[in-house]
Amino acid sequence: MAWTCVVLGTAQDGGNPQLGSPGVGPPRMVASLAALADDGTTLLIDATPDVKAQLSGLASLPSHQRRDSPNIVDHIVLTHAHMGHYAGLVQFGKEAHNARGIKCWVTPSMAQFLRSNQPWRALEDGGHIDIQVTEPGKSFAPAPGLELRLVQVPHRPDFTDAVGVSLNEVFYLPDIDGWEQWGEAEQVLARHRICLLDATFYDPAELPGRDISHISHPFVDDTVARFSHLAADRRMILTHLNHSNPISDPESAEAESVRRAGFEVAADLMAFPLSN
Repeated sequence: MAWTCVVLGTAQDGGNPQLGSPGVGPPRMVASLAALADDGTTLLIDATPDVKAQLSGLASLPSHQRRDSPNIVDHIVLTHAHMGHYAGLVQFGKEAHNARGIKCWVTPSMAQFLRSNQPWRALEDGGHIDIQVTEPGKSFAPAPGLELRLVQVPHRPDFTDAVGVSLNEVFYLPDIDGWEQWGEAEQVLARHRICLLDATFYDPAELPGRDISHISHPFVDDTVARFSHLAADRRMILTHLNHSNPISDPESAEAESVRRAGFEVAADLMAFPLSN
């Protein structure tokens, strides 16, 4: 079975533009990733507030031939319980067409959060999602041709822990507090052919009047400096861009400097084949 990865969204949790703000560059949907099999099997990484539009866009791709299935997607993997990464689950309730028994792969703390709070508990009680608890670091195969592993990373534990997702040779990490807090960073990235990494903020001056240290993320320059040597033989793609981030505008000098360093700025509906 052959698989393709599709980037469904590239913005921080509020999207671009955010409510009440013009944003920077073209509109972007909230960060998410999908894996599509040639038989139509679909795995979604993070269920965002934009999930309806994202799945509509996915269905419009010529390469996406959805088989006759009881579900609009077959699997959902959740990285953590910050708003942009799980709130779209509300669209998979009893109001949805084709949302029955969708496998939802989560860490133990994410499972506890969903089961302890409404309306998320109702999704499992009603049989719309089927929560599958998996320990970080343990590989699992949700479908033939896929091998996944949740990789625990340091990120604000407001409600749950946070993970990146190793998906065959792709590593997806939309949120992390900082690289210096994660000693395994380079080792993990070096094992993957394609890395999509947290690039929420470009620099600390980006949000005037706010203490950016309270919303920890690595700055783009730090990410590029730390991992530019890896960009020679793998794709290093920056995603989860805040609406204020200048690299959201592909014509900006900041975006050009990132490209010159061998990195890419993720774009909605960017796609690449997924090898076993």
